[in-house]
Amino acid sequence: MNINISGDFALLVAGGLILALILSNLLMRVLKRYKPKWHKRILSWRFRAGVTLLILLFIAVALVKIIFIKVDSGQVGVLWKRIGGGTFVEHPFYEGTVLVYPWDTLTIYSSRFQTATTQVHAITSEGLRIQLDITVRYRPVVEHIPYLHKLVGADYLDEMVIPEVASAVRMIVSDYTAEQVYGHQRLEVQARLLNTVLKELQLQEKTILEQENSTMQGHNLVNLDDMLIRQVDVPDKVHNAIISKVNQMYLNQEYEMRLEVAKKEAERKKTEAQGIADFQETVSGGISETYLRWRGIEATIELAKSNNAKVVVIGSGKDGLPLILNTEGSTYALPASVNPNATDPQSQEPQTPNATKSK
Repeated sequence: MNINISGDFALLVAGGLILALILSNLLMRVLKRYKPKWHKRILSWRFRAGVTLLILLFIAVALVKIIFIKVDSGQVGVLWKRIGGGTFVEHPFYEGTVLVYPWDTLTIYSSRFQTATTQVHAITSEGLRIQLDITVRYRPVVEHIPYLHKLVGADYLDEMVIPEVASAVRMIVSDYTAEQVYGHQRLEVQARLLNTVLKELQLQEKTILEQENSTMQGHNLVNLDDMLIRQVDVPDKVHNAIISKVNQMYLNQEYEMRLEVAKKEAERKKTEAQGIADFQETVSGGISETYLRWRGIEATIELAKSNNAKVVVIGSGKDGLPLILNTEGSTYALPASVNPNATDPQSQEPQTPNATKSK
């Protein structure tokens, strides 16, 4: 256990022993006068020692909560001496148990980061009255807490920090419109608030220390870590107008997106049509009748090789493809223009053009 002894604790122990001896002597005198028999019995040194120890134990139990003061984790103590010096500013008392005189006082401060929320009414650049909920995250400088206790006091938050925050909010919000504070420039307002309050606190601390002729001039008493705008309350009409404006803005963006999609679709169709036209132009100029006739003959040959049931199609005219297929075998007949051994079609019996036979 970390025990911090304030002052000369040996003097306190010696004073307790002297007080115990005085009380024991007084008790002996009273007993000698009114109870002589008891006086003879307690002349023994053992009895005197026992009485002295009991008196000391009683005093210790009565003063234990006053003498032994606990400083928890995340706390520091500042000692105020009733006799000899007042506030002890050499150093604070850290975590552990602090032994102090019963007539002295140890004030406990939190050394952790703390938050405080305050409401500030401000006027915007439009002359509109709004209310802001400001959260401040702060922490006292641990090494300088004795000076903070002596020069400002335990309520330093209400005495130093909150007034500067309120003043900075009113000054900075007057440069912005309600929509800017309410909307996209909120982070900018927060940053300006933090910088302004830090500067004002430094000036205030410097003034306080100079007035007290302190040797720690130029040092901070309180560290301001951050400032946040938690909520901005504007009149209902202004709130509804801002929401309506935002809705119209997003609706306009939606229409612009639709137009962009329609333009892209029109370009796609135009490109597709141009590609089809180019393809048709290329195909129509590069395919001859001879090539088409040859491709037809190849298709007929492949069909004749199949073992499945077949359909015989006889074309008309000299450019047609009269195909006579044997559906039971793998043999096939080519047109006279391709097969030189084929029989002349004119010597055969006339057939009706475009006739179709199935087998």
